[in-house]
Amino acid sequence: MKRVFAGTIISIGFSLVMAQAATAQDFLVGFQTFLPCVTGNQNSGICDANPQSNGTYDATPVGGIGPGNVYLTAVIGTDASSVGRKGRGQQRNNSFLNGEGFGSEPGNPERFIVNVPNASDGSLPGTRFGAFGTTPLGAPNGTSSWKFSGSGNEREGDVRIVNHSDYYFRLEFFNFDARVGNANSPETLTIKYLSGDGTTKDNNLTKKNTGTEVVNLKNIFSQDFGDGPIVSNVSQSLGEVTETQVYIPPGGAAGFRVIWTDFQAEAAESQLDNIAFQGKFFQSAALITEVDPTAGGTPTVPGPGAALGWLLISALGVSGFLRVRRLVA
Repeated sequence: MKRVFAGTIISIGFSLVMAQAATAQDFLVGFQTFLPCVTGNQNSGICDANPQSNGTYDATPVGGIGPGNVYLTAVIGTDASSVGRKGRGQQRNNSFLNGEGFGSEPGNPERFIVNVPNASDGSLPGTRFGAFGTTPLGAPNGTSSWKFSGSGNEREGDVRIVNHSDYYFRLEFFNFDARVGNANSPETLTIKYLSGDGTTKDNNLTKKNTGTEVVNLKNIFSQDFGDGPIVSNVSQSLGEVTETQVYIPPGGAAGFRVIWTDFQAEAAESQLDNIAFQGKFFQSAALITEVDPTAGGTPTVPGPGAALGWLLISALGVSGFLRVRRLVA
């Protein structure tokens, strides 16, 4: 009896997700490549404020907008927090990572890189920058990933997203591809939200059910991937780990720290690639009326399964497999 019920829920859920997809719109901002803090020094950490993919470009903006005519911006490294953790640096190897999407793509075509507009002009389809290592070594858009070691601050890195729009951005997923380099490399990845204790730049990721900020160093993700080499594509639901919807208010921001641990040799490396934030814009903190800021704040009509659809999409969690969870406020 339980099997029949679960199967029915999954079948109905995916139908409702498809109905929602026809009207709802996800916006992503993400990095495909990573620039070192010191040009030409691949071991100087990553300092990058130029994500290649950004679905929020608007040539004729209405209301607040950020640099480059985009409503969302993102930054990695020294400008992502007060202490600015930046990892070890840039990995140029083109034989691993460099996948086709941000995080876990199954069931969510919006995560494919070619479906996310380019940050520079909002053009479609999106471009895979340096996907096959075809640009010269050291070129800004050549193949690269963000590398970490087990040594000191080289095991940590900070990343931040800013909402420059006049709307409330519901942050739904933290997407990334992770690789454990070898058996000696760091194999456990933890991601924490940054708030207070000298770690932030006025972040204010807010919980819908209480109207308060997510607590400092809240675990957003934690997983032991096992001995490398191994690659995992992850789309972590923020609603799943906070047990409520979370949003970045107009002019607000959210910062996160990635931390690699559990290594056998300090010099052994692990990497991250295709990092992207994903979510939707709403008129108010009630998160009821969805809007498209690139269309002048035009309200969008949710599909008949919007609530259940969002629940099931959120429940895909870290592995991309469906897990039914209760709807969060």
